[in-house]
Amino acid sequence: MISRKVCFIVSCSFLFLTGCWDQVDIEERGFIIGSAVDMMGKKENGEYELRLTNQFVIPSTLGAPTQGGGDSDAFTNISATGESMFAISREMAQLTSRSPYWEHLKIIIVSKEIAETKNLFAKIMDIFLRNPSMRRSIKVIVADEDAKNVLDVKPTNEKLPALYIESVMENSFKTASALEPVRVGQVHAYLLNQNSYVIPKITTSGEGIQYEGAAVFHGYDNKMVGMLDGEETKGLNLLTGNAKEGAINIELDDNILTYELEDVKSNLSIDTKDKNNIHISVKVKVEGSIAETFGTENIIKKKTLDEVEKQVKDELEKIINHTIKKAQTELNADIFGIGDMIKERHYDLWQQIKNEWDHGESYFAKSTFHVAVNAEVRATGSSDQTKKHWSER
Repeated sequence: MISRKVCFIVSCSFLFLTGCWDQVDIEERGFIIGSAVDMMGKKENGEYELRLTNQFVIPSTLGAPTQGGGDSDAFTNISATGESMFAISREMAQLTSRSPYWEHLKIIIVSKEIAETKNLFAKIMDIFLRNPSMRRSIKVIVADEDAKNVLDVKPTNEKLPALYIESVMENSFKTASALEPVRVGQVHAYLLNQNSYVIPKITTSGEGIQYEGAAVFHGYDNKMVGMLDGEETKGLNLLTGNAKEGAINIELDDNILTYELEDVKSNLSIDTKDKNNIHISVKVKVEGSIAETFGTENIIKKKTLDEVEKQVKDELEKIINHTIKKAQTELNADIFGIGDMIKERHYDLWQQIKNEWDHGESYFAKSTFHVAVNAEVRATGSSDQTKKHWSER
């Protein structure tokens, strides 16, 4: 009886004694908030030499996280090279006195060279997808230069570059020329679906960054085939209905007028009677207001408003059609998700054309798009003729 009680007590004690076997004190953790991956070259054995740069936080320097400047950096960037991301991450642990801790990772930046190499982007993402410490909300970006350079920026109003970059990305809804942030979980779905996809693009600009445009990938080999600039990304967002805010400049009587996008809705319909010439009808409804004008024209007049709406309509159709043309003729990549729509609405046809949708026979490139934009002005605001007044002096 006594032995049973002893066994019971010992067994219960295991519940309290084994929970912290792998505990690491917070002072000993190396908090990683940003990672950048670059390709250093190709070895004789055919493997690629990769460089991983991690941004570690230095907690002792974060006295006031909202203030920039200071005598010392609040972060340190540590780089290591190798053929395998797993091996590099293990080597990284030997280069810092603190144990690398990935659960606060915010952004992953991949260089243009990696993105342009067949299947290498997918290989890089594999370790971030498999590691249970990685959150699926981590944001992924393609740098139009060395990825390490982006982590090296030192913004004047932030102590941690990775958090500064994340904040800029979160503000992307204010402009239609940037994509919404793409997260690791979404990238995982892209890699599994094997459809063409886009990843946000980033470049350095002075002491900060420029977050606009997109990197375009073919889904069947996960290779970047080109990039969209800001205007082309705006066309993509308008066509897909993902443009939440933004601005369009038009000319009214030789003066600049800025139309602010406030609500964008798109509707796509598909005619699949001829698989060699699929017709896609794109209807975009835009509502917005006049944010700024320097002209003398009375914009309250119906005639003037009609002219503004017509010019906005024409400009938006021009932007969208240019993006479509580039996707079909230069990139040959269905970045609009048309293939997914055909799969959902015309499954039997999709089974016939899916393997040659945007490569090979390329039914996507042979498709015909019809774009129609309906633009409305919600509010006119106030007219400021200052610019014209001073230009005439």
